Order: sequence, then structure tokens, then C-alpha cells
Amino acid sequence: MRPLELRITRSMRDLLEPYHLAVVFAPAALAVFKEAGLDRPWSPYFAGRIAPLGEAGTPVVDAIFYHFAPALTALELSFVRDCGAEKLLGLRLEAVDAGLRDSLGAELLASPELAEAAELAVEAAAACAAAPYGRPLGAANAALPVPDQPHLALWQAATTLREWRGDGHNAALLAAELDAVEALTSIVATGAERRRSLQPRRGWDDAAWQAGIERLAARGLLTAEGELTPAGAALREQVESMTDRLAAAPWRALGPERCRRLHELAAPLSARVAESMGLRMPVGDFPEA
Repeated sequence: MRPLELRITRSMRDLLEPYHLAVVFAPAALAVFKEAGLDRPWSPYFAGRIAPLGEAGTPVVDAIFYHFAPALTALELSFVRDCGAEKLLGLRLEAVDAGLRDSLGAELLASPELAEAAELAVEAAAACAAAPYGRPLGAANAALPVPDQPHLALWQAATTLREWRGDGHNAALLAAELDAVEALTSIVATGAERRRSLQPRRGWDDAAWQAGIERLAARGLLTAEGELTPAGAALREQVESMTDRLAAAPWRALGPERCRRLHELAAPLSARVAESMGLRMPVGDFPEA
């Protein structure tokens, strides 16, 4: 696979992630979840992600989410499931609608640029539906009907692409023989995340975290202090590169020039959404040859 194709794949991830995250962080979306009784800090995240999975049980969600401590998953699902699987899908779309309307405003919502961006993203997401193998959460999202309204169609496509990529990332972690805690301790070692934030967010206690460090140290991937060794750095790069390779098909199907056009159209939208949520998530430039 050509380096440019991999750079495009990662660039499109960065482009659409802020737009997708409206379901988790947009204040108006959070208000919709709260009104439905889902007012715990993790409720929008779990409700937003599990909605297409129907009645899938906690072990299935654990397997798909990969990083979370099972006790945290079970606790959060016990609250989210009270809404009922069928209601969650409608609630998710209602929350996203409110969040995006508030973030974008009437002028952008009615813009031809948003409509064109939605058409391109939906076409890219169709490639996910055509290749569902080993992609449970991507396939579940790809199977949902595309909303008529462009801002929601773009969100649905962005979410399908995001979750399809995430399924591939799980496969890359498995290929690297990194379990849930090891995946987290190794990403912290790269400097991309901070332990004091990531560990409690994923529900692991200090004993489990330290045991993960020790397992990776025994493989020569981390030092005893939890820092990457050269072999560990190479393995993390392998994971990220494989994730990009496994995520490239939708963007290959769209083609470089239409990827560039989608980037041009959606970058201001994602930037507006990120700003409204108070997130520092720069979209970046489209990669050049």
C-alpha cells in the first residue's frame, strides 16, 4: 500500500472524528440523554456506541469495546439498558440532531456544502457495508438506514466509518498480542495519553495496570518504569500502521480527489463542532503527494 494512501486514511479519521463525537460531548446532545434518565458521565458514550447492537450482552460489548474493565462495562450497561434497545437508537439520533443543530447553526445546516459532504461520506461508508467481515460494530452501524437530513446522514456515515476502523484497530491489537490493559499501558508509554486520565476512564485498578506493565516488560516492550523500549515503539507503530491499512478501503473506493473534496467540505463543519464542545481536535491539512 502506498504511503500517500495511508496518510489519506489517517487524515480522514482526523477529519470526521470531531463530527462523530457530537453524540458524546455536544451540550445539547447531553441534555437529551439526561432528559431520558441517562445522566451518568459515561451514559452518552455507552448509549451512543451500543445502540446498533440491540440486546448484545455485556461479554459481547466487552469484546467489541476491548479496552474497558468488565466491571465498568457491566455497571454502565445496567443503567443504559433500562432504556431498552429499540429506544436507544431513536434516542441516539435525537441527541445527535440536537447537538449538531446547536453546534452548526441554521446557515450551515442548510448549506449545499454540508449536503455534498454527506453524499461523499455516505458513499465511502457504503464500502464498509460491502466488507463487514470481522467488523461487528462497523457492520451494525452500516446496516442502519441513512437519515434523510444531510447533517444526520453525515453523522451516520462518519460513525460507521469510525466504528469500522475501530474494529480493524482491535484486530491490529490482537495481532500484536496486546490485551486490554497492555493496549492502554503501551499507548500511555507513547505519550499520546496520560495514565491519570486514561486508567480511571477505562476502569482498571492499580494492580491490573501494574500487572500489564510487567507483562510487557517481560516481553521486552516496556521498561520496569513503563517506558517504551525500541521493540515496544516498533510494535506500537505496527499497530497504528496496520489500523490504517485495514481502514483504507472506503477511502480507496472514494478516490483521492473526492477524498480531498470531502476534506475541504467537512473540515469547517468538524472544526465548528469541536469548538462548540470545547475540544482541541485540529483537523489538519489534506496530505499532499
